[in-house]
Amino acid sequence: MKIYLFLFLSGGLWLAGCTATPKTPAASPAAPAAETALPKAKFAVHCFEDRYPDGSVLSLQYTEYYDDIVGILDYSFYEKDGAHGTFKGTKNGNLITATWSYTIEGSEQTEEILIKIEGDKALRASGELTEGEAGTLVLKDPAKLSWEETFKRVACD
Repeated sequence: MKIYLFLFLSGGLWLAGCTATPKTPAASPAAPAAETALPKAKFAVHCFEDRYPDGSVLSLQYTEYYDDIVGILDYSFYEKDGAHGTFKGTKNGNLITATWSYTIEGSEQTEEILIKIEGDKALRASGELTEGEAGTLVLKDPAKLSWEETFKRVACD
């Protein structure tokens, strides 16, 4: 009987040693500090157009992207070649100064442009152009500019 008692007790000790003991969870490596999530920036798009009875459409869109202004200036004339391109520049108050890179009659061109924003209108400066640095057309005399080309604010598509 002593042998049975010995086997019973040793079996119990053996089983007790095999049972899972709750372990203190090992300190997991420190999770990286949650990066401060920056809110997704939303940049408003401003859209302007000038439509003519013959179907010609002149359109201007721009976005203020931090310190830069980026946009599209498009002249689509009815049954004529137009000028289509993008611009990049800066805004000082209500005046945008930019370089417009566009295609006209199959040729690539760059031109300095000035656009004044006045409420629900955008006015583009026009004046005599001269060839400047790297072939870019620049306004010859800023004092003699006219602001007759007017675009009206429209809902962006």
